[in-house]
Amino acid sequence: MSAGGEKERTACVTGGSGYIASALIKMLLEKGYAVKTTVRNPGFVFDKSFVLSDDMEKNSHLKDLQALGSLEVFRADLDEEGSFDEAVAGCDYAFLVAAPVNIHTKNPEKELIEPAVKGTLNVLRSCVKAGTVRRVILTSSAAAVSSRPLQGDGHVLDEDSWSDVEYLTAKKSAIWGYPVSKVLLEKEAFRFAQEHGVSLVTVCPVVTVGAAPATKAQTSVPSCLSLLSGDQAAFAVLDGIERATGCIPLVHIDDLCRAELFVAEEEASTGSSGDRLLKPRVFLSSAKLVREGFEFKYKTLEHIYDDMVEYGKALGILPSHGGERKKTACVTGGNGYIASALIKMLLEKGYAVKTTVRNPDDMAKNSHFKTLQTIGPLEVFRADLDEEGSFDDALAGCDYAFLVAAPVNLMSANPEACMQSGWHAIPQQLSPVLLCSVQHLPDLQQGDGHVLDEDSWSDVEFLRAEKPPGWGYVVSKVLLEKAASRFALEHGISLVTVCPVITAGAAPAPTAHTSVPGCLSLLSGDEAAFNALRGMEAFGVVALVHVDDLCRAELFVAEEATAAGRYICCSHNTTVREIASFLSEKYPQYTVKTNLLSGDLLDKPRVCLSSAKLEREGFEFRCKTLGGMYDDMIEYGKALGILPS
Repeated sequence: MSAGGEKERTACVTGGSGYIASALIKMLLEKGYAVKTTVRNPGFVFDKSFVLSDDMEKNSHLKDLQALGSLEVFRADLDEEGSFDEAVAGCDYAFLVAAPVNIHTKNPEKELIEPAVKGTLNVLRSCVKAGTVRRVILTSSAAAVSSRPLQGDGHVLDEDSWSDVEYLTAKKSAIWGYPVSKVLLEKEAFRFAQEHGVSLVTVCPVVTVGAAPATKAQTSVPSCLSLLSGDQAAFAVLDGIERATGCIPLVHIDDLCRAELFVAEEEASTGSSGDRLLKPRVFLSSAKLVREGFEFKYKTLEHIYDDMVEYGKALGILPSHGGERKKTACVTGGNGYIASALIKMLLEKGYAVKTTVRNPDDMAKNSHFKTLQTIGPLEVFRADLDEEGSFDDALAGCDYAFLVAAPVNLMSANPEACMQSGWHAIPQQLSPVLLCSVQHLPDLQQGDGHVLDEDSWSDVEFLRAEKPPGWGYVVSKVLLEKAASRFALEHGISLVTVCPVITAGAAPAPTAHTSVPGCLSLLSGDEAAFNALRGMEAFGVVALVHVDDLCRAELFVAEEATAAGRYICCSHNTTVREIASFLSEKYPQYTVKTNLLSGDLLDKPRVCLSSAKLEREGFEFRCKTLGGMYDDMIEYGKALGILPS
């Protein structure tokens, strides 16, 4: 049961040792699901009395994933009818990912096609027996769509397109059995679903890339890295895909998992005989998926390869330059919301990380470190902004320093004292690396259409004279930034300042101050949090950025040799009324607290925070809409107790 007494949603993911399934399990756990997964041989003890075996390496990531939430592992085999019964029992959703992958078998009919169809039907029978499964999501493949003779260019294939089984069976190309197996298992699954009243949705991903928890990745990742690794066999697969389909169709694994979860939960994704949903490729259309409300985050090669190179090193596909020292970064204030997300991203990128907190023994604030340490090397140090020299050990030997920690006593009775604590401590602790600062609020403006960029500064004299709520926080950000810039200039330090706006989205930290409660206040009814959101709009705009984009921006300016000066980090300018309208439409299960919307609220932004400089230098935001901002924040709000679970 959840903290609120409501039953946790439960999902079964078959084939948990696989690449796609491992990433899907991770995402489900992060979104608050209880997860059951199946493998042919668990390999070590979980919650059942399984014995150790040689498959321990293949399944070791499952033990790490248990740190994220409730995960049970069951033994099951596609060839054994009834072996999935226990895993599927009590589940709300079943994600059928496991499938035979014996692509190069000499007898495709017996060793690939028949087992694929039989195995899929075995799992579907278990779903019917369970009686609790609301929807089955079958992971098929674009091989069930695109393997057909096409002449010329400009073909667009959609959900009505199927690979040509007769053509493939007659021609018998090198891997003809694989696309045939996908077509036949899909069609048999549709027939079974219609006969037994099962809500079935099929997702047909193309070449899937990006980092995942799995310790092994078959075909797609090695192939996409083959131009770097020199693996001729893997390159031959990549070349074969291009020859067969006329392009290299790609999707990032995170988008695939988000799409699978989207069609599981989206009531509009219906069809007793199943709906076929495709990932983007040059000539395959995902218009249906996008039309129903799904947004892709990874749309370019840069985004798709962003985390795959480090993953390739971890898997041994690419050389890790054995004797080469890991890059090391220090992130101050590691128990904070932004810092926790930054630490996670740095670890996933292969960095060794040092972080600081005022009290390492405060497990209520620091419990997320244990989970983060499963990703990579993370050391935690005690340090205090008020104590000169207390950051020395944490910064020693670091390549980059991300200065995130700062006083957050917004409503202090003595703001001037807080300012001294905030910015006088920082210069003594700077290393010749990077400073990151929180965005301060824009100046109060008359009229509309103002665009604020890196040349804009909040008006310290005006704020000190008028003393609006939270004025000390804004002034402290101006003063610490100017003091740090002066110190950096005097001491030859390479200093870059990132100025984020209201930061939204999920992070590892078990607490979140101001921004997340504020963004969720129209659903939670928290008047104090709403007043903070409303207070931000008083400056002409509710400017938003997703915490993942913020962390990517901070890493971008750290590693980009030409980066210099200040960078505003904002991907969406909106208003409270626009947020209320979006939430009402997107999350009808919640009641938007319209009683909070009285008074002087903007219909459209009067001010625009511009990140043109950041984008001009090559950075691309992934979350540019309210849908992207709130995508993972609802479940995060439940986990934090901001929203009812």
